[in-house]
Amino acid sequence: MLGLAFFIVSFVLAFGNLYWLYSEKRRSSFVFNLVFLILAFGIGLHLFSIQKIYFGILSVNSFGAFFAILLISALLLLNLIAYSYSSDYVVFAGLSSFMLLGSFAVVFSAAIPLVFIGLELVTMPAVFIILVSTRRSVEAAIKYLIVSALATAVFALAMVFFFGASGSLEITPLAKSAFSITALALFFVALGIESSQFPFSVVFPDVYEGSAGYATALLGGFNELVGFAALLLVVYVAFATFKISSYIAAGFAVFTMFYGNLAALHQENLKRLMAYSSISQAGYIIIGLAAGSTSGIAASMFQIFAHSFLFIGLLAVISWLESRGRSSIESVIGLRDENKLASFALVLFLLGLIGMPFTTGFVGKFLLFLSAVKSNMVWLAILGIINSIISIFYYAKLITAVLTSKFNARKQSMEITTKIVIIICSIVTLLFGIYASPVSNIAAYAAKAI
Repeated sequence: MLGLAFFIVSFVLAFGNLYWLYSEKRRSSFVFNLVFLILAFGIGLHLFSIQKIYFGILSVNSFGAFFAILLISALLLLNLIAYSYSSDYVVFAGLSSFMLLGSFAVVFSAAIPLVFIGLELVTMPAVFIILVSTRRSVEAAIKYLIVSALATAVFALAMVFFFGASGSLEITPLAKSAFSITALALFFVALGIESSQFPFSVVFPDVYEGSAGYATALLGGFNELVGFAALLLVVYVAFATFKISSYIAAGFAVFTMFYGNLAALHQENLKRLMAYSSISQAGYIIIGLAAGSTSGIAASMFQIFAHSFLFIGLLAVISWLESRGRSSIESVIGLRDENKLASFALVLFLLGLIGMPFTTGFVGKFLLFLSAVKSNMVWLAILGIINSIISIFYYAKLITAVLTSKFNARKQSMEITTKIVIIICSIVTLLFGIYASPVSNIAAYAAKAI
């Protein structure tokens, strides 16, 4: 019953937002979303003990529960950011609630068509959120629409070959054949787009820069998570016995890490810098899939968890800066004198992305590199470490700007909702960076479900 109750609450949240979209009551919509997201979070915590299939296509298990809880948490934080900085918050709330419903279809899917429908329900509302986020976001929305359409077309073709290989569309292990290998390659392309893998992520920096801060936070802190959940679920379950899947994932990891980190070295715009940073993080995450083991999948899941809070926390600060007309690295000079919380959080999150000890970013990278070593991919772990060293240069440039004093700096106030997001993300980053066992153990348990 808890599984059904969870999906009922999700449907009420999504379709209930249609009323607030019609009435345009901003504050009421905000309260409605917070209440139902917290209710869904509470019910979702009980799904880890359930292993059941509903209607033959929805598989409620600990893997789906892990991502469901993470996605609900992310959307709660994103609602707080959007409420402060979106002039069309009611539109954001309505569209993002349908995105959440689509994400549940992906993470609890037992059949390929449901993954397809879920991804569409995530990407299409995101296009409209980007479109209404700023007056100059048309180009960003069109670019995101084009790459999403490409992912849709390739995924649909992959389903054809998947069905040809198995005679079924259930997500079950396949035997090796020309059809199944073709399906594997096509799934990597389609889901590589969704999870920001190189070379499919080359337009994402333009999309991130052209969107408002809260929309950028949505793309990197929510959409990318769903893409990775789909990638782990489909590739690891259906193609677990294919050694070539590890080599393809390793190739994506190497090129994505180097592309993201090297391109970020020359960036001055904050959101563009975070776009390349997010791409490089996507490269680290896929190392777990390349390892091809349960511990590798668990490591990827932990890093997805870490990246979500780090990225959303960073974009909360950047959204606040953006609302004051500050969008470049140079513009954050003197931030430590203007707002202590913002400067502390910005430095903390950047250190987390580097992978410094006592942060979740360190734990995630350590688990990922360890899983690669255990799978006899020492070279991949070494390349990951080299990329982490490269990233220090552009993160340090931003940290230096934040900690540099400015003459006649004035104190800057911050919205209460933004403070809440920053504090929550900071606590998660430090708490589970120092004491990682609760999340790592849950991730390991959830990984075993697939």
